[in-house]
Amino acid sequence: MISPRMRLVLDRYTLASKALSRHSGERMATEAGQSVEFHDFRPYQKGDELRYVDWKVYARTGKIYTRLYQAERNIALYLVLDTSPSMSIGHKAKFATIVANMISYVAQKDSLCQVFLFNGDFSQAAHGRNKVSDTWSFIDAAPAVSAEPSPVAAIKNFALNSKFGSGSGLALIISDLFDEASLRPALSALRARGLDASFLQIMAEEDIHPEEDRLELIDIETNNSLRVSVDEVRAYKQAVHKFLARTRSSIMQAKFKHLLLISVDSDDNLLEQKAFYELIKASILVKR
Repeated sequence: MISPRMRLVLDRYTLASKALSRHSGERMATEAGQSVEFHDFRPYQKGDELRYVDWKVYARTGKIYTRLYQAERNIALYLVLDTSPSMSIGHKAKFATIVANMISYVAQKDSLCQVFLFNGDFSQAAHGRNKVSDTWSFIDAAPAVSAEPSPVAAIKNFALNSKFGSGSGLALIISDLFDEASLRPALSALRARGLDASFLQIMAEEDIHPEEDRLELIDIETNNSLRVSVDEVRAYKQAVHKFLARTRSSIMQAKFKHLLLISVDSDDNLLEQKAFYELIKASILVKR
């Protein structure tokens, strides 16, 4: 659930067009027999194609605006939410829930939105703000942790076994992506299903920068504990940074998007502000 004050702020934002289209520029993906029509303007953003700039508006106002085009059939947005045990570290599960609630609130004004959990549960597809409360209820009721499946298996299962409607779709994967298995099978499954994807990798501050004087590490997935030295904690930090670099590289090589979001606090209001800041910083949300 998003606070009333934050909803008022979010009403001034929309999902960035780049998040809603597998192609550059503002034109949404089209299929044979599917046309596009003029939809709206928004201020020019770095990376927009100049052919979509409205120079007549520039001549009148001195400001550069990009023309937005929308397909007859809005693109579908699929939020895929991690419920694996590692998400309990550093309030990542709560942070991921807030991120999903914010994105669904903004998205459902213009697009069809459906939520899938790593445990296989999924919500009803919804379009329109009058359906947001149903989507939020589903997200907020998601289990904090679920032992199976692992992130790679869950993403692959989503891609191969979920029932999609016709037309293009974007999957936003919200997860820490902690998995010993290679991410490539999941990426291949998303590509084979014809989905575009953006990975919002949620990490806690303690995931990346654990205290060096901490002498015991606990594997949240297995509940096993291990006594460690300061040198081993430093080696862990290096391993995490290598994991992040390797994960980002795999996602980018698959022609998908990767964004890193950091959760740092347990207070709901602060987490909400942090989530909003991260989504703005990552250019997922832009002003209407």
